[in-house]
Amino acid sequence: MWKGFVSLFEKITKIWIYPCNLLYLAIKYNYSNIEQWMVLILSDNNFFKPTVLYKEFMILDLIEKNKDITQRVIADQIGVAVSMINAYIEKFENKGLIKKKKHSTKTVEYFVTKKGLERKKVLNISYLNASLKVYKSAKENIVEFLDQIIKNGFKKILLYGAGEVAEILLQSISTDDIIPLEVLAIIDDNLHKQNQYLFNTKIISLDSVSNYNHDGILISSYTNKSLILEKLINYNYDKNKILQFFE
Repeated sequence: MWKGFVSLFEKITKIWIYPCNLLYLAIKYNYSNIEQWMVLILSDNNFFKPTVLYKEFMILDLIEKNKDITQRVIADQIGVAVSMINAYIEKFENKGLIKKKKHSTKTVEYFVTKKGLERKKVLNISYLNASLKVYKSAKENIVEFLDQIIKNGFKKILLYGAGEVAEILLQSISTDDIIPLEVLAIIDDNLHKQNQYLFNTKIISLDSVSNYNHDGILISSYTNKSLILEKLINYNYDKNKILQFFE
């Protein structure tokens, strides 16, 4: 739907989830592109620590992908003690979700049963639905903020900070046709980012601001918000035209 979509997936999916499974389900059940994208963002978020149900999914998924996997490796992947994995596996075996074949005291093969595969699908769908609920709530928050700045007369703006916050804001604007807000360019102090594009929006230097007929600058960074605000003030930029998402 928009340029750089796949590369964004790769950047934000690092821990806690196997994105191919959720993305497959999101596509299969006709979720929109923005919903698929947000599922992966939410899955790679420190707020989403593994619950008991999620650990169950991860164990089944790891075993399905590698029948020779050891409990030590599973424990390392999930971040729990080996003794806990042993307890989980015994529990899942009693439920008929997995089977194991013991070749020796040190060599064991694990297999996910048909019942286990069905259980994993149910867990996948449940996680997807929970993630989408959080996504919808977050998007409503963003849209409400954007609506407010539009009501205040800001129709053409520049963003300051070409990071993940800018990406999310651009996604929200580009996927909602009823938001009459145009992002003309993105300011960033990183010389390596300048003259590049983020979702078809050019990244510029602060000195290039005067080249754009705009209504204001929205600070699209949480980490550097104070520094950016200070730079704009020192640049003698009109304080009434400075917008902040994080205040």
